[in-house]
Amino acid sequence: MSITTRPITKDEIERFRERVYRGFGDELGEEDRDPKRFLALMPLDLTVAAFDGDEMVGTLAACDFDVTVPGGAPVAMTGTTVVTVQPTHRRQGVLTAMMQDHLDAVAQRGDSLAGLWASETGIYGRFGFGHATSKDDVEAPTLAVTISTDAEGTVRLIEPDGVVELLAPIYDAARRSTPGMLSRSQEWWAHSVVHDPPHRRDRDQISAKRFVVYQADGSAEGYAIYAQKSDWSGEVPLGQVRVIEVISTTDRAHTGLWQYLANIDLFPRIRWWNMPVDDPLWWKVAEPRRLVRKRGDALWVRIMDVPAALEARSYETDGSIRIAVEDAFRPETSGVYELAVSNGVGKCVAVDANADVSLGVDALGALYLGGSSAVSMAAAAKIDGAADRVSLLHRLFRTDVAPWCEEVF
Repeated sequence: MSITTRPITKDEIERFRERVYRGFGDELGEEDRDPKRFLALMPLDLTVAAFDGDEMVGTLAACDFDVTVPGGAPVAMTGTTVVTVQPTHRRQGVLTAMMQDHLDAVAQRGDSLAGLWASETGIYGRFGFGHATSKDDVEAPTLAVTISTDAEGTVRLIEPDGVVELLAPIYDAARRSTPGMLSRSQEWWAHSVVHDPPHRRDRDQISAKRFVVYQADGSAEGYAIYAQKSDWSGEVPLGQVRVIEVISTTDRAHTGLWQYLANIDLFPRIRWWNMPVDDPLWWKVAEPRRLVRKRGDALWVRIMDVPAALEARSYETDGSIRIAVEDAFRPETSGVYELAVSNGVGKCVAVDANADVSLGVDALGALYLGGSSAVSMAAAAKIDGAADRVSLLHRLFRTDVAPWCEEVF
């Protein structure tokens, strides 16, 4: 078997998408066959398809994002997505070949970061991606989401055609203060956030997306996106509110939105699959024990250019440390780097010297956005170094605000 890889052509979009859907055990809907949405989100030159002869046996594509890093700066990140290998060609080097092409292209573009959501956590560490943000899947009876503080503003429903104009400024304000959040183009808003194909809703037996905005003192300070799943299987209504996104720029907006979401008639249950791990709801509700939380991984980050990435973010502790980075998949990234932080600003250069700590590039990606513990990772043999140096590494990279990525891409 000889596997070849290359970007797809416009004529191959439908076949590519069919392979993607099949790889995830799904079917391409008729209204998803229009190539306009695909081209709006994924440039053809950033796709990679693997072929066994004329048969397309693997898929990979990329999206353009800026990701907020600690300190609030936006940094260019290639979003790696729709990675599949057909079941007939597993364990035959298809993914490795596609990932080599993909990361070479990322490096040529000059992006210092790549990121993805992992379908399986055991796959991507060997390609240098590290688990950088986490999420909480939270489910509760709405009676548990009782907040004693009265919200000062109002919540109103808005129609999909008014979503981008009203909600995008709120989102942009919030993402500047949260590491891990992604930029959203007009195309992304239209084709991902607002996009709501009926056949997907019918499959899950849920409503169309609902959009609400919180306003106070004449300004919009937050919004929520949710859907509803009816349940009349018992003597009383048992419906569930499925929260998709809650974004707020003020504490009162956060409170007001949750008061609304937890008081929708006929829907006594509520679930949010992607709550930030430091969301303040836990501290606001009357019965926090009844919020059942399941923690999982979210955004995985791969460092492509160590000095550029480490200098792009800010730091909440000053200090200097030499870090040996091992990158087996892209050896050119390996080396010893000295990070010197003064007044929160980091300078990073490659040096010919002994390292204070050693780690894989995947571990560096896990630390990068401030959501992982270097001390815990050292205890798991992911980082090697003296205890005081590991402690310094932890304090340098850790952030007060936990990173959060708002959506799967």
